[in-house]
Amino acid sequence: MSFEIVQLGGAVFSGKRVEIPAFDPQKGFAVMSEVKAAAVADFAGTKEEVVGINANIDGVQTYLVAKEGANHGDTSFEFPEGQYAKFVTKETERAAIDGFIGQSYGEIGQSETVGIAGHFNLEDLRETDFTIYIPVVSK
Repeated sequence: MSFEIVQLGGAVFSGKRVEIPAFDPQKGFAVMSEVKAAAVADFAGTKEEVVGINANIDGVQTYLVAKEGANHGDTSFEFPEGQYAKFVTKETERAAIDGFIGQSYGEIGQSETVGIAGHFNLEDLRETDFTIYIPVVSK
């Protein structure tokens, strides 16, 4: 699995949030994936219009389905400017995508050049292929 380091500018996203259940190794990603897929379907006209942000908001692990800008829902998240590890997959099945996200974090954890720099990530659903951005810092 490979990734590239990219510099992203800051942006504000707003939309609708749902609580993400704690990961249960016996159930795998299925429950979390169902919650995310339902949230995207509920908020978006098409998934190509939105991003998904995994973040702790107000002390709750949250999946925010959002559009860029401040007036698209009841919750907003300021995505900070900085360096991000960019991972891309052609996978389309939600549970496999969530597995890919987990593998992406593992890849950064094993990196000799960068480490994880935040407790959030951006799933860019506007891209043709699934793209995730994870904040990183140089080691």
